[in-house]
Amino acid sequence: MKKKTTHKKTIIIILVLLVAILTLWIINKRISKKTTVKPAAPAQQSGEQRMPVNVYKVSRQNFKDTLLALGTVKGGVQIELRFEKEGRVKQFRFKEGDRVTKGEVVAQLDQQDALLKLKQARIDLDQHKKLYEAGAIIKLKLDQVANAYDQANLELEKTKLRAPRTGIISNKEVEIGEFITPNTKIATLIDMEKVIVEVGIIEKDINKLMLGQEVAITFDAYPGFDFIGKVYNIPPDLGTKVPMLQVKIQMENPDALILPGMFARCLISIYEEENALIIPITAIDKSADEPRVFVVGERNRVSERTVTVTYTSSEYALLSSGLNAGELIVSDKPESLKTGTEVEIIELTEYQP
Repeated sequence: MKKKTTHKKTIIIILVLLVAILTLWIINKRISKKTTVKPAAPAQQSGEQRMPVNVYKVSRQNFKDTLLALGTVKGGVQIELRFEKEGRVKQFRFKEGDRVTKGEVVAQLDQQDALLKLKQARIDLDQHKKLYEAGAIIKLKLDQVANAYDQANLELEKTKLRAPRTGIISNKEVEIGEFITPNTKIATLIDMEKVIVEVGIIEKDINKLMLGQEVAITFDAYPGFDFIGKVYNIPPDLGTKVPMLQVKIQMENPDALILPGMFARCLISIYEEENALIIPITAIDKSADEPRVFVVGERNRVSERTVTVTYTSSEYALLSSGLNAGELIVSDKPESLKTGTEVEIIELTEYQP
């Protein structure tokens, strides 16, 4: 009886083990099916692929092209200051760099002789007035003495050197006590009511400039403020091979805020057009005989189209025909792009003034 029981237990154990093994095999099979990576589908033929491109939406906008130039303030008209008569310098009221207003006395000669002559002329005039009132002299004689008095006053005024206009004192060339003549240069007055900004322009850009073009000028000394000037002088193109040509820009400076030596950033307005049809210059296919662009049409297929360019800047081209506002064009043409190619739009941009 014991042997039968033992045999039966053995069979049960074997069956349990078989069931366990079978269960593990089934589970493992299911897991392996779930984690199996399917091979990638074969790639589509190249003709069926969409070519990724960046596109630009054509629009009409007011367009303004500017040229950035850097320069320094050189001051305006320079006036050499001289006395009208000879004498010894008694006083100099300003030093170099000082601002003077029109009519202020800059320097003065010794006035002793002029004051004595004026005093004597005054005495003579008073005496001759009394004689004329008494009928002792004629009117002509009185007028002669009066003219002598006026001349003495004028000679006294000539001992004073006044600023002919508002400006900055520069290049002081005499000292107190020095004897001078009307030919002696006393100092230089730089007119600051209108100043000149000299900027360097590369030779290829010179033909973009015209006298009177408006210039927006900024200075580090006055952040946030824009000053307005105009192109004042353009050097002639003599065919000399120089990297930079010096162009002069004149600006009003009524408050004398702008001083010689200041660094200036100038934006010269070189072209303006209202309601212009604008596209990026990178969109133009320059390999063709005529300027062309690729227009995105139905089903994102592109077609080549000829355009008429009227003006180009460093970034944009202005058109007179060939495109309409609202159309999409390829802004950066891939080398393999051709008419009929189906494209995928990666990025769309529009004109930003």
